[in-house]
Amino acid sequence: MLDLNKYDKTLEELKSVLFSERKTRKLNKLDPNFYKNIYSTFSELKDEKAEALPTDIIKYMEITHLLDDVKKNFKAFFQVRFEKIARYSVYELTDDILYNLTNEEKNIIKDFSEKMKYYYDDFIGSSTAVENNEIPADELNNNEINQEHADKTEETEIKENKINNQKLPEEEPLETKNIKNETYVLVRILKDLPPVAQPDKNYYLHKNDIIYITESFASLLKNHDSITIINKK
Repeated sequence: MLDLNKYDKTLEELKSVLFSERKTRKLNKLDPNFYKNIYSTFSELKDEKAEALPTDIIKYMEITHLLDDVKKNFKAFFQVRFEKIARYSVYELTDDILYNLTNEEKNIIKDFSEKMKYYYDDFIGSSTAVENNEIPADELNNNEINQEHADKTEETEIKENKINNQKLPEEEPLETKNIKNETYVLVRILKDLPPVAQPDKNYYLHKNDIIYITESFASLLKNHDSITIINKK
């Protein structure tokens, strides 16, 4: 059973964090599990949405709207938060800066900081690798491994191309076959509906539209009093 109140609470907390982050130039303290909770919310909502589509169009609409709202607010938070993290990465990373970051953010800002230091050293000509025109040993080893892998992959592809010199006909997807066997019916839409994805195409339905749709889709909409079937006879 979908508990919308749970997700509404998550959304309100996200909006609150976004509001606080926008109010100051500093990095606010986050719950250590903030990003894990966001990931879980997206995963759960996507699963609920997929389950609702074949059986409950109203529930599907509610979840779609909620998921879009969470995405919009998280993107806004992400942009504000990581603009600050990127700015701090060009300075020395003190305990004061790292204190308010989650573990995920600490890893990211350290990675940013190392890259910024490398670029700075490169600009002023103090990079050992640049001065000596040498490739670091670990990078050299990685290049040798990657090249060896690439050579083996290319050799395998050449052998496969020689064996499979005739292209096999592509089998028609089962979903497409089922669509061809479906009967279409003429219906009138009784109320505005959100975008609905179906195997044959995406539908954008509005009140008083008259359109042909599959019998299975029509049955789903009729159960929610969203259509009336037009008898052409």
